[in-house]
Amino acid sequence: MKELSIVLPAFQKGRVLGKALSLLLDSFKEAEIIVVDDNSSDNTLEVVKNIQKNFSNLIYLKNEKNYGKGYSLRKGILKSSGKYIIFTDADLPYGLEGIEKIYQKLKKGSKIVIGKRKKYLNDPFLRRVARPILYFSLKIILKLKHLDTQCGLKGFSQEIAHKIFSLSFINRFAIDIEILYLASLLKIPVEEIEVELKNFDKFSTFHLKNFFEMFFDILKIKFHHYEIKGI
Repeated sequence: MKELSIVLPAFQKGRVLGKALSLLLDSFKEAEIIVVDDNSSDNTLEVVKNIQKNFSNLIYLKNEKNYGKGYSLRKGILKSSGKYIIFTDADLPYGLEGIEKIYQKLKKGSKIVIGKRKKYLNDPFLRRVARPILYFSLKIILKLKHLDTQCGLKGFSQEIAHKIFSLSFINRFAIDIEILYLASLLKIPVEEIEVELKNFDKFSTFHLKNFFEMFFDILKIKFHHYEIKGI
């Protein structure tokens, strides 16, 4: 068993993925790195395959069609074998430092550790408007009090990760919300650590329709019947 698995969901990220993988493979030499390609039409496959020739710990999975971040994460995390499992975005927005912070917390016994951004850089207008509405809705509908559910950096012990993602059903951006809601249902403590936004891909895959999809998914989460058993 590997000690650490790092899962990267990727859609149209070929232009940034090569650099990200090089950094990860150099800094976490013994880790299992899993790229889940959400049916990209760019050079994502070529980038990964070229690097994969020299690294047996780099795993590539491709969805047969574009399903969304949640589907990709579920696929990658349920495939992972690490004692600790961390996922982050393919452009490593919180750098290697953010991953290391999560990793060290997990090694000290934390079950779930999530990033909380110190500040947001160059946010488009849509996100600036949507964020307070989203978090107000989460507090009212799901009783979640986390200040940054959508930070794309989260880590788990293997048992917790596999339990939560085997219960999850959300395929799109609201997967981060569902993870935290399931943690609350399972009464698993969630620790937050501050992380600094260092890099970001200016070509965002989050658009106006995703904003409305998230609200429908929040309602689906609220009224979904989860087969909750103790862990």
